[in-house]
Amino acid sequence: MDPGGVERHPLVYVGKKMKKKPGQVILPYLLIAPAFLMIGIFVLYPMVYNFILSFFDYSLASIERPFVGLKNYVTMFHTPRFWQAVVRTGIWTLSNLVVAILIGVGAAFLLYSGFFGSNVLKSFILIPWILPSVITGYIFSLMMNEKAGILTWLIRVSGLGDQNFSFFATGRLSMVAAIMANVWRAFPFFTLMIYAKLCTIPTDHVEAAKLEGANGIQMFGYVYNPFIKDTLYSCVFLCFIWTFNAYDIMKVMTNGGPAESTTTMSILIQREAFSYFSLSNAATMSVFAFAIMLSVIIIAKTLASIWRKHYEK
Repeated sequence: MDPGGVERHPLVYVGKKMKKKPGQVILPYLLIAPAFLMIGIFVLYPMVYNFILSFFDYSLASIERPFVGLKNYVTMFHTPRFWQAVVRTGIWTLSNLVVAILIGVGAAFLLYSGFFGSNVLKSFILIPWILPSVITGYIFSLMMNEKAGILTWLIRVSGLGDQNFSFFATGRLSMVAAIMANVWRAFPFFTLMIYAKLCTIPTDHVEAAKLEGANGIQMFGYVYNPFIKDTLYSCVFLCFIWTFNAYDIMKVMTNGGPAESTTTMSILIQREAFSYFSLSNAATMSVFAFAIMLSVIIIAKTLASIWRKHYEK
């Protein structure tokens, strides 16, 4: 018992810090060291080297690699072909996000309603997401084949298109075909994330709103939206990064054609590096693409924080 009359537990040390052994201090850092090592080798080093490479004239067709400073960036900014790819990438990313969000959130609320057979559907809804994007691209290419594709056949039979209709005849239809394939693969991610969050909403909130006579729009705005918005923001940011960098589906389905009308930045970067053998140009475009992604995310997060401060009090 201490002088103040308070009895101490024999295992409690008051006013003294237990000294850790040297092994206990080093052990946590040793456990996370392999993960940091892998990140450094496969993520940080390629990013830094790619940035450095953008300041050199590095071509596989030449032995010399002279330092050129900002010349690659100036050339890139004055290339119309590059800006056309940037615009297509923006259209591709925005279209995929909007359609995938609408379908994914709608499907999540449909599952949340608990209709007959929803439990069975939950078991299969993730299949499009777990399939490799290359397989998805090949499947949709077969379904949209102008000679034997079932989707092409349905459009011709229904009268929505003539007998010569083809998804890959024009650049606009080719882009629509690739967007359809990517949305089919992406929307289950939104569905399951939003559905999981909906299942955590307290039932008394929902029942109280229904007793007050809230309609569907009011239920979504005042009951469901406050619970799912943070999850939806995170899903949107992740899907934005994945879609902006998407390469496999576009490569398999259109390969940037016809006449480069579906050439996005990822396709253009690949061609600069492995078709035109200009690694410095590919590195420069990669740095610019990373800057675009980072800028969009920072601006979006800033606007979201401003909205929360001023409009959600």
